Amino acid sequence: MFRPLFLLSVAVRVALGFVVNNGTSCYVFPESISHSGQPVDDTPSILQAFDLCGINGSVILTNSTFYVDQVMNTTNLLNCDVSLLGEMIWSTNVPYWLSHSYDVVFQNLSTAWLFGGTNVTFKGYGQGRFNGQGQVWYDENRNNSNQPGRPIAITFYNSTNLFVDGLTWSQPQFWHSFISHSNNVTVTNVHMNATSDDGNITVNTDGTDTWNSRDIKLQNWTVQNGDDCIAVKGNTTNLYVNNVTCYGSGGMPIGSVGQYPQKPDYVENILFENIVLHDSSSAAWIKTWPGRNAPTTSNGDSGGGGSGYVKNVTFRNFDCINVSQPIYVTQCIYASDPSICDTSLVQISDITWQNISGTSSYDVAASIHCSSSVPCPGLEFVDVNITSVNATRGLRNSNVGTLGERYLCANIVNENTTSGIPCDGWAPSDFPQRLTMNY
Repeated sequence: MFRPLFLLSVAVRVALGFVVNNGTSCYVFPESISHSGQPVDDTPSILQAFDLCGINGSVILTNSTFYVDQVMNTTNLLNCDVSLLGEMIWSTNVPYWLSHSYDVVFQNLSTAWLFGGTNVTFKGYGQGRFNGQGQVWYDENRNNSNQPGRPIAITFYNSTNLFVDGLTWSQPQFWHSFISHSNNVTVTNVHMNATSDDGNITVNTDGTDTWNSRDIKLQNWTVQNGDDCIAVKGNTTNLYVNNVTCYGSGGMPIGSVGQYPQKPDYVENILFENIVLHDSSSAAWIKTWPGRNAPTTSNGDSGGGGSGYVKNVTFRNFDCINVSQPIYVTQCIYASDPSICDTSLVQISDITWQNISGTSSYDVAASIHCSSSVPCPGLEFVDVNITSVNATRGLRNSNVGTLGERYLCANIVNENTTSGIPCDGWAPSDFPQRLTMNY
């Protein structure tokens, strides 16, 4: 395993460009060294290092600034340890990325870097940083959701036994990361920040999304962004998320799922625990597509009509601080026509919200609308104590003569028996994800 202190004492045997190869370890130095410090594309050197040392070796990006002007595919690594001790800065050449980013075969999305393999580590030691220079993308989209080709910063793809630790993301172009078609992946001790420098919002800067993956552990994260903190997409199994703090996010959603009729989505055995959310739109929630086709979304990809299930999910130990709608279930995401909202074919069952506390921004603590086509069995609240700002400010709810929060419910099989949910109103099928006023 590589240790940073070895850098100065390494025995150099072969130098190829700005890659120094001692046989099993490749040290990458920036091209700018020979250009009076001026930015020069380091992509060729980085790819060369992976070609030389990506199997049974180590790739070390030294404590320097590296400029990335091209897409990178560093998959099929084997028994490889990767270290990032400096900063990687992606170019702001929007036309290039829109036309060259790799397709990730999901929701018409793309990525700037495909990374993966078997028995691989990627460590930043608390100092490695990805700088996506995302402001150009936030301005390019001008408060819209997305455009095809806008790249995910890094996609962990087709990986087995992958360990990622100690990395920082700054202003990603799109999602910070994506975990796809992988198993036994651990990502720990990371910091992610997608703060805009102006008024253009940073929508679609998810911390990570998991898809077609199993046995995933995400622990000790801090995320500041403008969209989902950690999102669980279709065919994710055995996911553990622990000790995550999110600022300005969309919370911890399951979904969206049920988008594609030809590709059923199965999500099960998911545990979120010890989560803190500040000023977020939602906290612990689930979103599925309706059972009929919905219009094209702002991602440029339509959907609806997909089948599958979401089951055995636990949201535990959540601290909500001024969250718009802490608990939310919708089976009509992205549908503009409420008449199709009760058509979802995705069965939601055995969901537990346990020890959920804190404050909601408005008077709705929970809105749970299960599709009447597949009502939800096995939903349960245990020690859910959310205080709306109505109560803290001494205001009354708009529709009832009491202080505090509302719990809206629809089509919950065990609502009046074992759910423990204090339902006090009907949850509309098209209830919005982000509230802007009291209900």
